Amino acid sequence: MNRPTGQSSFVEDFVKPQYDRQKSSSQRSALHRLGAWCARRAWQVAGVWLIVLIGAGLLVPRFADSLTGSSLTVTGSEAARAEQLMMDKFDSAVTEDVVVVFDSAERSVKDPEFRGVVQRGIAELREQEGVARVEDPYSSGEEAVFSKDGRTALVLAGLTGDERDRQALAPELQDKLDRVAGDGVDVHLTGSSALNAAVVEQEDKDLARAESIGLPIALIVLLIAFGTLVAAGLPLLLGVAALVTAFGALGAISYFTSFDVFVQAVVTMLGLALGIDYCLFVVTRQREELAARPDRPIAETVGSTMATAGKAVVFSGSTVLISVAGLLLVRAPVFRSMALGVMVAVAVMLAVAVTLLPAVLGLLGTRINRLAVPGLRRSVQHPDPERSIWARWTRVVMRRPVIVGGITTVVLLTAAAPVFGLKLGFDVGASAVSDAPAGIGYDLVSKKFAPGAATPVQIVVADSDSELDAASLGAIDRLTGLVRGNGQVAGIVSLTDVLNQKSGSSSVEALRALRSASKPGELDRLISPTGDMSVITVFSRNAPDSNETVDLVEWIRDTAAPEAVGSTDGVSVVTGGLTAQTIDVAKEIERATPWVLAAVLGLSFVLLLLAFRSLLLSLSAIVMNLISVGAAFGLLTWVFQDGAGASLLDFTSRGFIQAYLPLLTFVVLFGLSMDYEVFLISRMKEEWERTHDNVRAVTAGVVHTAKVITAAAAIMVVVFAAFMITRVVEVKQMGFALAVAVLIDATLIRIVLVPAVMRLAGAANWWLPAWLDRVLPRVDLAEGPAPSAQPESTTGAAGQDQAPTPSAPAR
Repeated sequence: MNRPTGQSSFVEDFVKPQYDRQKSSSQRSALHRLGAWCARRAWQVAGVWLIVLIGAGLLVPRFADSLTGSSLTVTGSEAARAEQLMMDKFDSAVTEDVVVVFDSAERSVKDPEFRGVVQRGIAELREQEGVARVEDPYSSGEEAVFSKDGRTALVLAGLTGDERDRQALAPELQDKLDRVAGDGVDVHLTGSSALNAAVVEQEDKDLARAESIGLPIALIVLLIAFGTLVAAGLPLLLGVAALVTAFGALGAISYFTSFDVFVQAVVTMLGLALGIDYCLFVVTRQREELAARPDRPIAETVGSTMATAGKAVVFSGSTVLISVAGLLLVRAPVFRSMALGVMVAVAVMLAVAVTLLPAVLGLLGTRINRLAVPGLRRSVQHPDPERSIWARWTRVVMRRPVIVGGITTVVLLTAAAPVFGLKLGFDVGASAVSDAPAGIGYDLVSKKFAPGAATPVQIVVADSDSELDAASLGAIDRLTGLVRGNGQVAGIVSLTDVLNQKSGSSSVEALRALRSASKPGELDRLISPTGDMSVITVFSRNAPDSNETVDLVEWIRDTAAPEAVGSTDGVSVVTGGLTAQTIDVAKEIERATPWVLAAVLGLSFVLLLLAFRSLLLSLSAIVMNLISVGAAFGLLTWVFQDGAGASLLDFTSRGFIQAYLPLLTFVVLFGLSMDYEVFLISRMKEEWERTHDNVRAVTAGVVHTAKVITAAAAIMVVVFAAFMITRVVEVKQMGFALAVAVLIDATLIRIVLVPAVMRLAGAANWWLPAWLDRVLPRVDLAEGPAPSAQPESTTGAAGQDQAPTPSAPAR
């Protein structure tokens, strides 16, 4: 029979009297009651979750369909204003120019067969909804649309709608173009939306491959940690279930908003890693509870597990949520999309850990130790941690804290040194989809024409007072001349150029004559229907993500536009396009970074202060996390920016790190680092409150947590490292950064630097001003030491006999 609420539990029965005060206030916590309730009603809870999983599974395709390529739009930025003006003011609402590449290895552009394919392709495009303008290269008279070797032709087309609409349209257009290809002529659609759509498809393939590699290796790590197939398989299965549920939840949210393609990769990485880790911590504690008192009712055992391990998991997940929420301070949809995706995923992981997992534990009972793996029985028998390799190593650190800590600090600072040369940029992803039509087309444009032809710069000139008059037309003409004279410009399409070619002047009269004589839609690219706005299209000689094109756009904004407009009243100039977006997002990241850091560090400090009730430990935890993140970023810079790992990891260095990656990675890593910090320090705190012996507390904390921290970190490293095999550069970079950071954090930081620093700090580790102690709310992560079936005396780090010490802390 299960015990009614209020009766004594296992921990109270076996904990020493000095724990009585601590236990009486928190034994029947909400998590204890929730865990026991889920265990008693295991079949009902599992049934509800089965329904949730089925519903989530049905919504996963919806999430996949909502994914867009990496959006660099910044709310209120100049590039965003340019796109909005084109959508609002033009009947065709062209918001992006794309390029259709017709290429043949055997035919000339003058051959009838080649020309026939082009004409059929143009006809297909003009019938497609979402395509507002298609230019015939044979009737335009522009020689620049034909390659010098005479075997490639470009067709410029204008797409309407927002990023999501254009990206959804791109694959449909490619399918139609594939139907007209033939007679030795290949057809490829390229441009920003086409590349983004191809990257989404490629990332789907990459993620499936990464999961197929990471999950089996994670199972091996769990088998080594637990020694039984049932205990090892449970975190893995629930981690996958949590991931499916998270994607389903995001699928429901996608009815109201779209998600950046990178969200899929980040949620997959973190979802699997956190889901498995959280279940690992809870299952570890549950097995200890069962070993200590096998005759105890299962529901009570699960309740005690959730009151301890579950509480720390909830606290840990909360730190990740708070850290990631800092991204909401960035005024860019790509960051807010990632923040929302990760926060939903973490919330789902926590829900699984505190409801579904207790139910499954209740169903399994003692069968959780079934199917022991031959050769790994020691993992089931719970060997004495005081005689483990971790105990011997910790005693070395305790005896030589200055030497060990000093060497470790030098290593970490050396690893972090390259971060001071970190450069940010944006890779359009063409290399990752080089074998897709969009990538092939992009490569052909780059080699046979100007690399910037596929993603032009758009300059919007508007007259706020009336239709374009002589003054505004003069500003457009001057701006056109200035831009054409820049050596980085390969071509330009301007209203005043057309006026000068057709009538010999760019006067108001010439404009009126041209508009009255033009066919419907013929001037859609150049002037708005109301006549108060014009768009200048600029083709750079270099790729849109190159430094040269970035410099060109900044020169247009800062020099050419102000000089051309001068003191002309009512005339405004805004510059848009992909390159302009990269500039705007870089500025927004620079603006928001101090605010994000302040919010994340400040809130994390408060949480740690509540958990540890120590000024020094809270501050040192922040510093330790910064050191581990700095070392990871330094190695990321060395490998991906400097190209040290190019051949090993199969990539070509672009000389920069993806613009939005460092800030995103920082908040994620900071949240993850807190996970192990809380686990380790809470165990030390238990021993300190019992003995007030700093050396003993630090030693016990490391000894009793090292194994589970190592197992959890190994799983995270395996999952993250599996994503380094992807072709999409930002996924590869983030997988590397997360894997390296977790590896450093769980080794050099947690079992070397932290104990060394705490050994030197002595009793100051545990100091908190009395007035602050009175006003701070009580947040106790551990409700007593982990159970031990047979406590035995051990020898402490300092050589004296120790009283029996509890095993791993509550997670």
